[in-house]
Amino acid sequence: MKKYKEVAKFVVVLLLFFTVTSPFVVLFGPFDNIKRTVVGAILKSRHPQYITWLFSQDEIDKILGGISTAPKQELFKFKNRTDSTLKLQKIDSSRFKGFLLEIPDPKRVKVATAENMEEKGDTTSDIAKQNNAVAAINAGGFYDANGTGTGRSPYGFIIHNGKFLLGADSSDSEVNEFIGFNKDGNLLAGNYSKGDLISMGVQEGISFGPALIVNGQKMITNGDGGWGVGPRTAIGQRKDGTVLFLVIDGRQPGYAIGATLRDLQNIMYEQGAYIAANLDGGSSSTLFLNGEVVNKPADLLGERMIPTAFIVK
Repeated sequence: MKKYKEVAKFVVVLLLFFTVTSPFVVLFGPFDNIKRTVVGAILKSRHPQYITWLFSQDEIDKILGGISTAPKQELFKFKNRTDSTLKLQKIDSSRFKGFLLEIPDPKRVKVATAENMEEKGDTTSDIAKQNNAVAAINAGGFYDANGTGTGRSPYGFIIHNGKFLLGADSSDSEVNEFIGFNKDGNLLAGNYSKGDLISMGVQEGISFGPALIVNGQKMITNGDGGWGVGPRTAIGQRKDGTVLFLVIDGRQPGYAIGATLRDLQNIMYEQGAYIAANLDGGSSSTLFLNGEVVNKPADLLGERMIPTAFIVK
């Protein structure tokens, strides 16, 4: 009996030791792939302060790495189409499941916002219904102080119908990551100032990123993109003008673990995207189509509240 007690004590001590030391081994040990995944996942979660408290920005950049600076985008011309069909296909792999929606007419894609986005957000499906949209996907980023999940306080630029809903007072030297559409229906993705967006005739868009594919070239050529594995949302465009909405589910053991930024990039590339960019992910990742949410958002409470969405009218 005494022998069994000693073994039990040893096991308990061993478990406590691993519990206490494993975070230090992961974050400061020699296992770069694990470290990159964990740091990236926490940094893009509701509690990035756990990482920014431990590492400087230079150290974080060194750990993550892997995404090339987006080059100057070459806009391409395509024949305008009024095709109203929408095609949905499933995306399936051993680590994740998701959906890709094809929108032939890019001018049907607009930015829509929560009714009171400075106070609280709305769900993707509510934003879609409020705007009589047939489809919608979550869009831009926002500050979430203390992880409240209210979906308020968007940042950067928000443009709708050619007007700045956010960022109108920014200086021309202020540059933000931006994803949106110009008057010809071209999808734009990269770093732009207010002046750049005005001169390019941008009609719709929000701030987020990074760009994944520019001028038909992959931006992530080393590593997985540095954001870890999780639910993801992306937008892309083929050279014929077709817009692609992509949502990948994750953080659901037994169903879907999630995707990396490189996974998103590769899916978009295989689907023929000539330009593509990452949108807000995690619990925000939602695809609404014909009155219902077609994917499985990661939040236990269902859809997360967000400030902006790309909708299809």
